[in-house]
Amino acid sequence: SMMPASSSAASFARIVTRAREEYAMYEDFYGFVEKPFSLTPDPRYLYRSESHANAFELLQYGIRRREGFIVVTGDIGTGKTTLCRALLDQLDRKTFTALVLNPFISEDDLLRLILQDFGVVSREEMKRGRLAAVSRQALIEALNDFLLSLLALRAKALLIIDEAQNLPRPILEFIRMLSNLETDKEKLLQIVMVGQLNLKDVLRSPELRQLDQRVSIRYELRPLA
Repeated sequence: SMMPASSSAASFARIVTRAREEYAMYEDFYGFVEKPFSLTPDPRYLYRSESHANAFELLQYGIRRREGFIVVTGDIGTGKTTLCRALLDQLDRKTFTALVLNPFISEDDLLRLILQDFGVVSREEMKRGRLAAVSRQALIEALNDFLLSLLALRAKALLIIDEAQNLPRPILEFIRMLSNLETDKEKLLQIVMVGQLNLKDVLRSPELRQLDQRVSIRYELRPLA
């Protein structure tokens, strides 16, 4: 027979309370000051193995040199997102950043997110739908004007796209188009694409040949020994 709802809820509450007590004992016993083994990408816990240290230095070098496209790949759980978070923490105030975590967005939504992260529009303005009716061309022009304004400040703009192996082909082609924003001397927008190992196969596909040819730095994160 089924238990009454009140009895089931009480049983569940007892299980939760017991689990909390066990976790508290576990953390107290080992002297942890906060929850260990969290799956969130906390940059404080980036372990700089030889591979991760090399990737970190290469990314910093590429950003200083204003390299256009950088691609970082690695297997699941090798610390790609944590590496990106640690990189963002180390950038100076003259580097404006936009971080894309959801690869399944439209071209226009991608532009709106970039403009919001760069501070061209505020989160509140986005919530009010200020850019909802703005054309794609106008969004691109707004981004280009912002990037050009950074030149006088000797500032840089960096776009990081995580889980890039899941980007639909139209978005990848659109990102290639965004990489055309440049002056005669340098790229206006630096793009770092981070993804799982199959991102390399995606970029090697014949229809993405133009994008693959623009990648100036590639690095594959290795797992711990």
